[in-house]
Amino acid sequence: MEQFKKAYGDVPEGFMRVGPLTQIAQAIEHHAVDADALFASVGVARDLFTDPNNIISPHSAGELLERCAALTGCPHFALLLGRAQGASSLGMVGELLPHCADVGTALAHLQNLLHLHDRAGIATRTIDGDTATLGYTLFAGPIAGVDQIYDGTLVIAQNIMRLLCGAQWRARAVLLSRRRPENLRPYQQVFQCPIEFDAESSSLVFAASNLSLPVAGADPGRFKVLQEQLASIHDRNDLDFVAQTRRVVQAMVVLRRCSLARVAAELSMNPRRLNRLLEREGSTYRELLDEARCSLALRLICHTDLPLGHIAAVLDYSGASAFTHAFKRWMRVSPLAWRLSNGQAFTAAAMPLDSR
Repeated sequence: MEQFKKAYGDVPEGFMRVGPLTQIAQAIEHHAVDADALFASVGVARDLFTDPNNIISPHSAGELLERCAALTGCPHFALLLGRAQGASSLGMVGELLPHCADVGTALAHLQNLLHLHDRAGIATRTIDGDTATLGYTLFAGPIAGVDQIYDGTLVIAQNIMRLLCGAQWRARAVLLSRRRPENLRPYQQVFQCPIEFDAESSSLVFAASNLSLPVAGADPGRFKVLQEQLASIHDRNDLDFVAQTRRVVQAMVVLRRCSLARVAAELSMNPRRLNRLLEREGSTYRELLDEARCSLALRLICHTDLPLGHIAAVLDYSGASAFTHAFKRWMRVSPLAWRLSNGQAFTAAAMPLDSR
């Protein structure tokens, strides 16, 4: 599904701006493939990518990127596409980042304002001793091309870190929540650090000391102007309370840190008030937790080779039997049966297409 939108920040729930995909037609044609025919084959218009504020669903974006990878003969298509994108592809949020006082402040703004660019996923951040992470996760369950989406997103995240920390910056490690590709060389060339596939979540791992680095060339005056503009846009396009809570729950489930008390604390309230406000909106913490666990379970089962027992632990179940019971409630089959019937089903086959 695609839509044409012009106002920055006006992104419906479950959609994202096409900003990072604006060069996709040129990338396709670089491989001597007919871009118009490729777009038509997945039901999107070429014009969609002429305005970065137009929006697309992650399902359409993933299907398109997977189709590109198949028909160009370049399995790491999104990796290369992402190399040419950086903070500017995020629009005004990205424009703010290089004018923040330090790296930690910039990443906090990125996480807190990303919904003005993308309401299909969330940015995640952690600090644990001398190690920090910056990651991204989609809300949706398994979708075609999720490996392409994560590949491209982490390259853009790396470009943002290099914008903030200097061109020579390198992560300590890159974690990708996708199966190991046959050809590792493109990933090694792009990231230049250890890479872990079949990870629980997708993120850059780096020294926590990077967060205190000042951003070279930051303009406080420009920061103030952009911050005021973004505050106005945020007020017009703010998340409702359930959507805010859903994002916190999703992030904490992915990071193995979810509890009612922690979610409430993140939202600056006590658990009782959180439950009361959610009930007023027709939702509950348990429903949001169940939703987050289900979507993450489906993604990990479908897109990685992680053992089912490991996935149960990621989701904080007491054991494999508790996970199996929950999964049968969601999908009416066991996790193993679902993996056997669906685990490879989201790889789109390359249909014949005249690329001349």
